[in-house]
Amino acid sequence: MRIEDTIRLTDGILQNFPSVNQTESIKINPLLVKRGDLYLDINNSEQEQKVALENGAFAIISEKIYKILDPEIAWIEVDSLRLACIKLSRYEFSRKNSKIIFLDDISQEILHCITKSHEFVELPSNVYSTLIAIKKSGENIKYTCSDERLALSIDPDLQRINTKCDVVKFKSKSPFYSSFTCNGNFCQEIKIPTIFIEKLCIMTNFLKDKNISFNVHNLSLHRHFSPLFIDHNLNKKDFGQGEKAIIFEENMDFLDFEIKYLSDFSKEVITCIPKRYRNYFSHYKNIFLFSDAQELKDLLGKNFRYILVFGAKANYKEIFEPKKRIYRSLF
Repeated sequence: MRIEDTIRLTDGILQNFPSVNQTESIKINPLLVKRGDLYLDINNSEQEQKVALENGAFAIISEKIYKILDPEIAWIEVDSLRLACIKLSRYEFSRKNSKIIFLDDISQEILHCITKSHEFVELPSNVYSTLIAIKKSGENIKYTCSDERLALSIDPDLQRINTKCDVVKFKSKSPFYSSFTCNGNFCQEIKIPTIFIEKLCIMTNFLKDKNISFNVHNLSLHRHFSPLFIDHNLNKKDFGQGEKAIIFEENMDFLDFEIKYLSDFSKEVITCIPKRYRNYFSHYKNIFLFSDAQELKDLLGKNFRYILVFGAKANYKEIFEPKKRIYRSLF
């Protein structure tokens, strides 16, 4: 993008007279900046501006320009970096002939799990990462976004999904598998909790209407109600094989109904919450507060069938990997 277009779109003020006239990619991590990039200084950090410059940035946008460290590149100051990024996102989006579809967080993950179609690109609930995602994607893309306010700021004609579907649920012995009929079609032992079935059916109906292939048997959620099966020593087992399970949920708003759902299968449920969030969960019973992920190992001596952890699964699963035995050689 030309420097003059960047200034016009962001309502920025150019602090110098650079010799460069355009940029290539957009970066928010100064360590990832390459020659020719536009760097968005989201932390208003003089040190990060310096790192981006050293890595080859051709333009730097920030709410605070401390010093023109190199007059050859463009130094652009804006009143609000977030608003500037929304304007840039709106511009990039308008050039793509694309559409944004609003989905709640769970539906969005289900959609991207059951279809491998490149027509869909998930937009993060972060304006800076969203700008980069739109900039990098091709044309005629269907973007999905769970942040309604952000999505509307980019696409006023935001698309919403029809929520009507005919679902019949069958009683399950496991909280991790479901059997049901959706508009008369029978699905047996799908890897999804019963509480998410309606959302799955809505997504499959949407994909059918768009003639886009999908496979519900490939469904494996990672951000919401994602189980890690373990043995009595808290060592990881294959899906469905462990005596117990640790379940991870990234969205605080879903914990209440997930706890209620688990209580229908077992009374031995422990909810694990990082201590910094303790004030949000003072009403919870059988709660385990922890400061460090390794403290979850302290649950070894407690009685439980299921553990529900507020946090991202990727941050914890290595803790439960079985320790590899080291066999000594004779030589």
